[in-house]
Amino acid sequence: MADTITYQRHEPFIDLKKYISYYWYMENEAEEEQAYPDLLIPDGYPEIIFILEGAYHKRPLIDESQVAIVNSSSVVGIQHQSLLVKRMGKVRLFGIKFKPMGFYRFFGPMAARTLGHTLSLHEFDIPYLLELEGSLRKSESPDKAVARIDHTLDAHKSGLKYSKKEDVVQECINGILETQGNMGLNELSAKVGKGKRQIQRYFKECVGLSPKRFSKLIRFKSVYKKDVLSETSLGHFFDHGYFDQSHFIKDFRANLGTTPSHTSSHKFRAQNRIAKKSMRP
Repeated sequence: MADTITYQRHEPFIDLKKYISYYWYMENEAEEEQAYPDLLIPDGYPEIIFILEGAYHKRPLIDESQVAIVNSSSVVGIQHQSLLVKRMGKVRLFGIKFKPMGFYRFFGPMAARTLGHTLSLHEFDIPYLLELEGSLRKSESPDKAVARIDHTLDAHKSGLKYSKKEDVVQECINGILETQGNMGLNELSAKVGKGKRQIQRYFKECVGLSPKRFSKLIRFKSVYKKDVLSETSLGHFFDHGYFDQSHFIKDFRANLGTTPSHTSSHKFRAQNRIAKKSMRP
């Protein structure tokens, strides 16, 4: 069967780039359910997914019994486990991939409470997002949809309240990203000039999880992007900040459901088609 899926990434308006990583659009004309599910690993970034047409089902990689059908627009908090997602025939989706502190800046304490959860847009109960969903359904093209999202978010960012703890958390996140998840709590404390307990408290309040857990997500995402998605030979575990090979393999299996030696299989590569497009630099 011919590949009928369209996947696009779009950059946000320049004034929104400190809050938003990117927008994405996906459209699939095929009525048949896809043969292989998409493998989605945790990337440390929350998102809003507008379902403009169709539905998909998802389940945790490690639990075949927990299948959920998603047929309405959703707020997806930072995930801490890998998922298998399969489109149920024809779909049209639009997503906003937030940066962690951008998500907090827009939604405050509600942001941290979404950790590991998928909430319906109506349950999240932000009126302008519900209005935006209606506007996106009427958009004639992805470019016009991007313009609508830019306009809506830009209009609401001016009224955001600001606290100094956000600078602390953002500086910690910058350090974690720059070292690809290999900056420990002691180093973060020295970097921002704050105590370790204070950093942990701020992180939990703004991001929803600890700096250590966030670092683990970013470290494995680096492994996934550098080696797995590029389909090159996997680097030595030292290259990714692991000090023990068994720990690396255990982490690898926990995140991808397989060992490094099996990532070249046809089935595994088929599950990574969308990730190769969505997780590019």
